[in-house]
Amino acid sequence: MNLRKIACGPVVTLDVKDHCRRAAELMKEFQIRHLPVLDKGVPVGMVSDRDLLSSIGWWGNDPKHPGTAVSDWADRLPAEEIMSTPLICLSPDDSLQKAARLMLNKRISAIPLVGESLMLGIVTETDFMHCFTGEWAWQRQEVVEQMTANVFRVAPEEPIRAAWHLMRDKQIRHLVILEQEALLGIVSDRDILAGITWDAAGPHGIQDQVRHIMTRRLATIGPQATLTDAAKRMAAEKIGALPVCEQGRLIGIITETDLLKVLLASWDGE
Repeated sequence: MNLRKIACGPVVTLDVKDHCRRAAELMKEFQIRHLPVLDKGVPVGMVSDRDLLSSIGWWGNDPKHPGTAVSDWADRLPAEEIMSTPLICLSPDDSLQKAARLMLNKRISAIPLVGESLMLGIVTETDFMHCFTGEWAWQRQEVVEQMTANVFRVAPEEPIRAAWHLMRDKQIRHLVILEQEALLGIVSDRDILAGITWDAAGPHGIQDQVRHIMTRRLATIGPQATLTDAAKRMAAEKIGALPVCEQGRLIGIITETDLLKVLLASWDGE
């Protein structure tokens, strides 16, 4: 099977001269995390929600522009200054195995599909969740076999800035929110980006806590559920991670990346 079978389309894109505010608005409007960047119609880079969070002055001091308001950063910084380059892309005719291996090796979760310098589609980790169909033995593995037991967590009072720094430093996209071992919610890169107050007074003017932006309508899964159950739940809910709970207690987390590793291993073992 090639990538055109699972690719998303049409693709929402940015121009190299579009600014951060435009990128954030598009991500929020279309509920996406990645925007290919075009220069005169030619794909040249990619902007993710993480690129935005790493680049906007809300998150730290800018020695060149101390005290700059978030709105100024958002309207001044063009996509070409924050996009990831060189662009990692594939052809629609490339295999799913090639894309999955590239995502895992490069630690990326989306790959644009390009042909003759034209944007033809995009494939994300979420698209691979639809490959969990059928009755293969590996799909019937239990979640507990592939979950991560060491879950990064924070209290609801944790400052949003501190939560983002933890996610960035640990190279993770989700934090669970616990209060006295009770699971209250989960915070993702997307939640943090959506929670930005663009017209705040400056990089030190944001003191909000993660309780204000966390996702409270929480989808969870049990340890004995199958990997297919997890993949279907993620695809249906349009989420990238599921806390794993047993008798109301958090015991782990399983993510799209975990499932992608299993999927690639199954293909490699054929």
